[in-house]
Amino acid sequence: MLSEFYRVGGFVRDTILGLTPKDVDYVVIGESPESMTRKGFVQVGGNFPVFLHPITKDEYALARSEISNGDGHKDFLYEWKGVSLVQDLSRRDLTINAMAMTHNGEVIDPYGGQIDLENGVLRHVSPAFLEDPLRVLRVARFAARYSFAVAPETMELMTQVAQKGMLNTLTAERVWMETEKALLCKSPNLYFEVLDECGALEIIFPEIHDMKGVPQAAKHHAEGDVFIHVMMVIKRAAELSKGLPDTSRLRIVAGALLHDLGKTKTPYELLWDAEGNPLGKHHGHEDPERFGGLLDGLAERLRMPKYVRNFAYTCALVHQNAHRAMDMAEGLARMYEDLGLERQSRHDPAYLDDFLTMCQADAEGRLRTLDNGTVERPLGYKQADYIREAMAAVAAVDAGVIIQGALKEGCNIDESKGRVVTARNRVGREFKRAKKTEREHAKSLESDAGMTP
Repeated sequence: MLSEFYRVGGFVRDTILGLTPKDVDYVVIGESPESMTRKGFVQVGGNFPVFLHPITKDEYALARSEISNGDGHKDFLYEWKGVSLVQDLSRRDLTINAMAMTHNGEVIDPYGGQIDLENGVLRHVSPAFLEDPLRVLRVARFAARYSFAVAPETMELMTQVAQKGMLNTLTAERVWMETEKALLCKSPNLYFEVLDECGALEIIFPEIHDMKGVPQAAKHHAEGDVFIHVMMVIKRAAELSKGLPDTSRLRIVAGALLHDLGKTKTPYELLWDAEGNPLGKHHGHEDPERFGGLLDGLAERLRMPKYVRNFAYTCALVHQNAHRAMDMAEGLARMYEDLGLERQSRHDPAYLDDFLTMCQADAEGRLRTLDNGTVERPLGYKQADYIREAMAAVAAVDAGVIIQGALKEGCNIDESKGRVVTARNRVGREFKRAKKTEREHAKSLESDAGMTP
């Protein structure tokens, strides 16, 4: 039997918030590594004593203090001998994480975490916050998760961390780990907005920071610059993807974050007129020559999973054509190719739906100016069903049969593939024509109904 132990951290925080904790961590007082081992616990921590319970496998850590010996996330010396519960809690990053709970549910809260939870505030425990640069990302992630505000004094410390260059000591893996968690939160936009406020965005995500101040045409983007638009899009993407598997949610929100990277490379003369007034014309921003290098550089630097990077690339490449799909004919076959649906439909059935969810988030994550001068936020994405039907029609073209037939006639492989393209383009034209006829017929019926006495 352990002499003294408490549930700590996220378990206490989420329990008070009425949420279901994902796991439970314990801090142990008055034990040693030797006594823990004798009681059947298995040590797993290398830098400091952390143990697994012999039955439940929950983590039990000896109460410890920390002394920074560098600027990095792992540059700390640890001491566990004679450390009290309050001393252990004092090393935590935020007051909402610096609470403990006894076995009978009594909360021990020496730093005001419960009050900050009630008020929705993220506040550091002590000036030692400055010693770990990862805490800047963690605070931003908690803002994204709970929609809490950062206390001004904590934002000041975060700004100091950014200005001192300490963020450069973080490994790509740690940055991506925090970012991935943030992208899966209910308000991922707050992650990037908080990082921007403290000066960390420009350091960690310069490609996203460069969206700030890039103008857009007010008719289609009355919300403001590209950064504001993208923040609205990822917020909407999180809402639309709620309930989907994490793999889908992650790539949808990541695709939303990166879909307009090419706008940061729009030529100056398309952004501003001769008098310096904003034009915001982003013709060609979906061209890989605009966005490709930026996306690849960011993905490689952060060690982004390949499936997320590839999906984001597709979003950047195809989203504009998706928005105008109902005006396309032969372009529908090109969209099928660009989406890679011949392969994705077999190996990744959710791919098209995830892409269309991102496109809907893009369409709805904005404000548009109407002819009468009023501004509204668009809702709905009628292109989605249209594209699903169109892609199914194009997919019905049996490429294998066409190629085999062409080869038998003496065509080379390129000529044979050309016949597939021709067949798919024909299907695209026929599909558009059929849909146009459907719409005209529907309008005719509505008109007749309106004339009926």
